[in-house]
Amino acid sequence: QNISLTNGATAGMTVALMSVAPPGSTVATEAIGHHTLVPLARYLGFNLEGLPIDGNGLIPEALDEACRLSDIRAVFVQPSVINPTATLMDAARREQIAAVARKHDIAIIENDVLGPLVEGRPPAVAAFAPERTLYVTSFTKITVPGLRIGYLAVPDRYVAAVANRHLVSNWMATPMVAEIATRWVNDGTAMELVNWQRAALRRRQEIAAEMLAGVDYRVHRDGLHLWLELPGDRAEESFVSQARLRGVAIAPGTSFRIADTPWHPAVRISLGSTTEGELRVGLSVVAKLLLGDPEHLLLAI
Repeated sequence: QNISLTNGATAGMTVALMSVAPPGSTVATEAIGHHTLVPLARYLGFNLEGLPIDGNGLIPEALDEACRLSDIRAVFVQPSVINPTATLMDAARREQIAAVARKHDIAIIENDVLGPLVEGRPPAVAAFAPERTLYVTSFTKITVPGLRIGYLAVPDRYVAAVANRHLVSNWMATPMVAEIATRWVNDGTAMELVNWQRAALRRRQEIAAEMLAGVDYRVHRDGLHLWLELPGDRAEESFVSQARLRGVAIAPGTSFRIADTPWHPAVRISLGSTTEGELRVGLSVVAKLLLGDPEHLLLAI
């Protein structure tokens, strides 16, 4: 009764937020975080407070201070290959986040949609604070995009609220898709697809390292994207537009900006949305835009 089948992670996130963050309340999260949180906060009527992060994810001291100074009701975290900054939160940091949440008696919403891709990943935050964590995962990112099915696991005290919110917002997960997912888990197909995707992503990491040689960027070997901070004199919007004119779509970093703090221009580049050949060509365009003179580049695609 603690697990709800959802139509993907976004549905699970929405139900979790509706269950712990009533209109007018405040949810804390990473300063650079999940791109759907901002519109969700607007639509559901809660406030969003972006907190400082480092190379290990959300900083526990920042969460502790925010809870002391604001009426924080929940914290939303992405500990495994954090989107978009491609960092992996270690076990000690996860335990610290759980401890702060317990200290201030707030809920934790853990988005772990990329977790199963990460070989040997640390325990989920939910393992350190099972009594207050609403855990979200799905098949979409780790197997095949068309399998829109997910899971929301919650503590006993949230079961009734989650069941109600899920009923009114989704009614139910699509039964046939849920049955496919269940059979794939039971017969091993799901893990075969995870392992295939890990291998494919590592090949793409090698392509990125080759095509972006000399460029400083952040990536995790089992991640779906890389995070690239632009040189200080490059405007983010202009860089994204220049790439688009050459047939390459990349995401502006500001799409993931939650905290209103000083900003360094950056872009997120997906490694999994094209063929390996297209990825190679696209990354060569990005490299030329970074290392060459964009005003005199020939069209690369």
